[in-house]
Amino acid sequence: MGNIRYETAAASISFVDELRASGRLARMIHNGVDIVLFETDTGEQISAHFIDSALPLYEIRGVLADNAAKNIATLYLLWADMMLPNDGQLYVADDWMEALYTLYGESIYAYEIIEGEMYCFPVHFRGEGLRRRAEFGGQVRFSQLTIRRVTTYLAGLHGEWLVADFGGSSGAAHDDQKTAIHAEELQAYFDVLGLPPDATLSEVKKAYRLLARRYHPDVNATPEANDFMLRLNTAYAKIVERLGKVASP
Repeated sequence: MGNIRYETAAASISFVDELRASGRLARMIHNGVDIVLFETDTGEQISAHFIDSALPLYEIRGVLADNAAKNIATLYLLWADMMLPNDGQLYVADDWMEALYTLYGESIYAYEIIEGEMYCFPVHFRGEGLRRRAEFGGQVRFSQLTIRRVTTYLAGLHGEWLVADFGGSSGAAHDDQKTAIHAEELQAYFDVLGLPPDATLSEVKKAYRLLARRYHPDVNATPEANDFMLRLNTAYAKIVERLGKVASP
């Protein structure tokens, strides 16, 4: 239990640091171990919940309803190692997990702690019905934090809710204090890392570390992983070369 609490606390601290670095954090309202309530630079309030154990569906519904009544958007983030299937695994979700990926467009946001740093990414649930294939996405961009109203029709979760996700398309304006990487001609390499060509050097390095952890031969012995790791190393090297900088992942 102590290790779980440590991981959750580390994720919460890193989450706030990422918000601050992206320019999206205007004011901290409540900073608990597993719930962070804050106001964005555009005046919206978001309640981020770090989840390391199963949730009853009625609790999710209650949180969503209470927050929506206060015009607070809800963002759930699950500890990947503890709560979610492996990348590529076929999985039958419980009702509460089905509710979460329904809220967030067939995806659930996850976090991992690697060498004391939090990595946040979507886990997509591909397919139809309850049997889905988990597919891990790339590192999110905190500058794209967005609030949406969504409607669900699930048994036990029927209604309109206010949620926050990282699917925004206008977040680049919040990165004006960072040095952007303009390399449209390297789009294919950025695609390997799952990033747009205006990603910052910090985002490039973070995406590389996350993907290398998944596909390195020491942890993934499949031929596909080996091929991807070769492409990943090439993409990272080309981007760094384009910058004319020496950066080690």
